[in-house]
Amino acid sequence: MRIAIGSTRRPKVDAVRAVLERLAPLFGIPFDGIAFLTFDVSSGVDETPRSLEHLMTGARNRVDAVQQVLRGRAEHADLIIGLEGGLWRTDHTVFLQSWACVSDGSRATFGSSGAVPVSDAIAGAVLDRGESLSAVIDRLAERKDIRSHEGTWGVLTRDLLTRRESFETALLCALAPYYNGAFYRQGTP
Repeated sequence: MRIAIGSTRRPKVDAVRAVLERLAPLFGIPFDGIAFLTFDVSSGVDETPRSLEHLMTGARNRVDAVQQVLRGRAEHADLIIGLEGGLWRTDHTVFLQSWACVSDGSRATFGSSGAVPVSDAIAGAVLDRGESLSAVIDRLAERKDIRSHEGTWGVLTRDLLTRRESFETALLCALAPYYNGAFYRQGTP
């Protein structure tokens, strides 16, 4: 099985590997029978998506971009995965959430993580002033390159839930129609 990932960032790639290791038996293949291909592709949205629509669009755009690269190389992947994280606002709260899009070439499915509220300082800097979440969290936490490690998720939850784990949840949800296809193909009762 060949899995193409629309990112080279460690938390995203590690999330895909962790999920596929869990799902390999459900697909009837050994984990070491899975080849992972990573591609540094654009999401086509802001560095930090600022709405649910942009989160889903970014994940889907990553899938589409990888499909284009594969076509250009005359290569094939059984599944193409795009992952995107960012913020979205309700009337009272701003949330951080991760999204996944998975395509087998004929259909695309989406899944998301839970959503964690962000502080007013983060919301104001990202949504109102247009700063990137990675720059804001590095500044507020007084560290560098947090997004390549535990991410904002880890900072907000004291590492009880990391960026990688948020992408794992989103991906498990997006892959459900693939690993539980019999249930999804059921007709109406």
